[in-house]
Amino acid sequence: MNKNRNGGRFLSRWKWIVTGAVTAFLFATIVPAAHASVGDASVLKGTWIGTYSGYNADGFQRGQEKIVISEVRGSNAKGTWQYRTSSKKKWSKPRPLTLSVFDQEETAGGGFTEYITGVDELGIYTGKYDSSDDSLNMAYVSQPQDLLTLTFELKRKE
Repeated sequence: MNKNRNGGRFLSRWKWIVTGAVTAFLFATIVPAAHASVGDASVLKGTWIGTYSGYNADGFQRGQEKIVISEVRGSNAKGTWQYRTSSKKKWSKPRPLTLSVFDQEETAGGGFTEYITGVDELGIYTGKYDSSDDSLNMAYVSQPQDLLTLTFELKRKE
C-alpha cells in the first residue's frame, strides 16, 4: 500500500481531479470579484420579503424571509433578517447582517444587476439585485446550522 510522508494513503486520481476542479472553480469566482468595480448599496435600502427554501441535516426547509436594510454607506449595507416557517405567523427575532455590493453590470433591457455578498453571525450570503423587477435573489450557507443551504427570492415591500 502506498503511503505519503505523514503515514496516510496517497489520494486517488479521482480525489485529485475533484480537488483540482473545486480549486479552479473557487479561483475563477474569487479572482474576478477582486478585480470588479465597487457597486452602490443604496439600491438595497428598504424592506425585502419573500420565500426561502433549502436543506439542512433534518431535511427540506421552506418559509418566508424578511431582510431590512437600514443603513448604507458606499458599497456597504447594514440591517437585520428574520424568518418564519410556513406553519408560524410570527416572525423570528431580528438578527444583524451586513451586505456588500461588489460589482454592477448593465442588463439587456437597460437595467442593472448588482452582485452582493454578505454575512450574519452564522453564515454567508451571495446573490444579486435585479433592477428590472426590483428583486433580490440570494443563496445562504451556514455550517453551524446543521449544514443549512437556502435560496431566497425577495421583493421590496412598498
